[in-house]
Amino acid sequence: MPDAIDTRLDRMLAGMEWALQRSRRSRVTDGASATVLDDTAGFVFLHEGRAAVRTATGCWLPVAAGDLVLVPHRADLTVRGEDGADLTAAVLAAPPSRAHGDPALPSVLVARAFGPAEPGMATLVRGMECGWSTVGGRVRSGDTVICSRITTTIAVTAVRMWVEQQPTGTDRWLASALDPRIARALRAIHADPARPWTVAGMAREATMSRAVFAARFAEVVGRTPAGYLVATRVDAGRALLADGSATVAEVAHRVGYRSELGFARAFRRESGMSPSCWRSSVRSAPASAP
Repeated sequence: MPDAIDTRLDRMLAGMEWALQRSRRSRVTDGASATVLDDTAGFVFLHEGRAAVRTATGCWLPVAAGDLVLVPHRADLTVRGEDGADLTAAVLAAPPSRAHGDPALPSVLVARAFGPAEPGMATLVRGMECGWSTVGGRVRSGDTVICSRITTTIAVTAVRMWVEQQPTGTDRWLASALDPRIARALRAIHADPARPWTVAGMAREATMSRAVFAARFAEVVGRTPAGYLVATRVDAGRALLADGSATVAEVAHRVGYRSELGFARAFRRESGMSPSCWRSSVRSAPASAP
């Protein structure tokens, strides 16, 4: 499974490319706000201090020194300074030949502790302005190409780190990013895991033939359609077991199993323990915490 995930991520990252339009390092006064991206793609790397960034949703997101915020699509990004925020903001553009604007990427990605984890990348960010230096009042030949390649390296590394930092849903995101038809089937499965799914039914959601769908699904998701359905139902069962008072039999029925025994077998294969034991371990965890 890890090999399948890495291969799919490699394919996803290989299709990404950015071009640097301009970059600037600056400080944002504590309590002050500055719009560093105006209807454009780009990234912000925080060298020192703390800050909050306001995304397209209007929410403020806290960031700390070493974090990198990537905006892969055209959008606005405002930074509010806190504790001596020292940052580099880069305005990016994607070549028209690339499908970089695919909505499979979220509107904002935050790679936490990007600097400490990727010191080489942090050094490149610090030197980005040097790429636009002038000799005799002119831009040096090759600056545009060199800075754009550096930018792509930084942004792709940030995407990889963001994927690695996701607690759940990485497989689903990668599959959605690689094939929108498979993404339609995944959305339908997650919306109604209890539905009596067949591979043919999933293929219809993806508007593909059964054979082609099964092969493509395994390629981009890393599991067979049946195996993914089991995992999705078990995940849904975990949520019901942890948050509700339903019996194991009731949970089994609600996630699509005809019998408690069938659900218990699937749950044990995915979790390594029975539903009852898993529920007990979750409920006892807070009491045992220091």
